[in-house]
Amino acid sequence: MAINYPSFTYNNPRIQGQTVFIKRGPHQGKLGIVVKVLDNERFLVSKADFGSEQVIFKRSDFLVHRYRKIKVPIDRVAGKNPDVL
Repeated sequence: MAINYPSFTYNNPRIQGQTVFIKRGPHQGKLGIVVKVLDNERFLVSKADFGSEQVIFKRSDFLVHRYRKIKVPIDRVAGKNPDVL
C-alpha cells in the first residue's frame, strides 16, 4: 500500500526562491521573490511588485509568504508589446 506524501515542504528553511512580504521600510506592503542570499541577514529581492528592480533587505524586514501564486499584470511581464508572448 503506497502512502502519498506532499511533494513540497511547508516550513522550508531555504529562503532563496521564496515569495516574501515586505513588512518595514519604504517598500512596505510589497511582494517579491528572494533571488539571491547574500549572507544570513541580507537578501536580494526582485520580481513580482518590484519588477526588474533589485533591492537588498535584512531578514527582519520581511516575512516569508507561503502562498506562491503571484498575480502580475501581463503588460508588466511582456511589456506593452503582445508579440513578446
